[in-house]
Amino acid sequence: MSMAYDSLRPVPARQDTALLGRDYRVPLYAPGMRIGLFGGTFDPPHEAHLAACLLAMRRLQLDRVWWLVTPGNPLKNTAGLAPLAERIAAARSLAHHPRIDVTGVEAAVGVRYTYDTVRYLVTRCRGVRFVWIMGADNLRSFHRWNNWRGIAALVPIVVVDRLGPSLYASAGVAGRALSFARVREENAVRLPMLKPPAWTFLHGLKSPLSSTQLRAKRRPTAGDGAGDHDGRPDTADGDEDAAAVPAIVARTHESERNLRRGTGGG
Repeated sequence: MSMAYDSLRPVPARQDTALLGRDYRVPLYAPGMRIGLFGGTFDPPHEAHLAACLLAMRRLQLDRVWWLVTPGNPLKNTAGLAPLAERIAAARSLAHHPRIDVTGVEAAVGVRYTYDTVRYLVTRCRGVRFVWIMGADNLRSFHRWNNWRGIAALVPIVVVDRLGPSLYASAGVAGRALSFARVREENAVRLPMLKPPAWTFLHGLKSPLSSTQLRAKRRPTAGDGAGDHDGRPDTADGDEDAAAVPAIVARTHESERNLRRGTGGG
């Protein structure tokens, strides 16, 4: 294992001078914990992100979920991307949940791809049962991610239903290639304990919200700086004025707000 994964390096000054210590540290953990990983640029975060994580938390009996706010996608124009510190603050403001931790650890580690992030965390946090959380739209494009097979070999994956993509996501390249490792939804609670590759699909959450579309409303003429480090559609992003990012809370369906209330801090 490369020494680059043994310790954190300082956050580059060009990333964000407003970052605080807790913004780029690995959240607290202990061996045996079941932790969901949810990555994205979160520009802006919205209620569908929160609802998806709460659904995964409940169905998989996760102890915690970590929101990994990426500095940006190096393969795309990120000129219009809100500063990392603002996006982290906005994500914390929206999540406001005792079992959701928001971190910009990727900026400190200096990685650009999800595979490197997951490999770093799996190596550093020995004994933790990590699960990668993604939306159905990302499963459809998963085969375009850098070393996507490597990601599937490192951690189990839970795919959360989204409006539209769920109808054909499982029939995509990655869905077909990993069909042998699919776990029945009724057995989803076992997923964190399974040896990867293993994945399941959670139904019941439908949301029309998209960070990319929200960003388009905010900056109709700006280049799309959306997506994570792998050039995928955002799992966590898009919305109004960049200066107002910390105050953004995009609204979604009543059923998702009920889900949030139903899971509360439990």
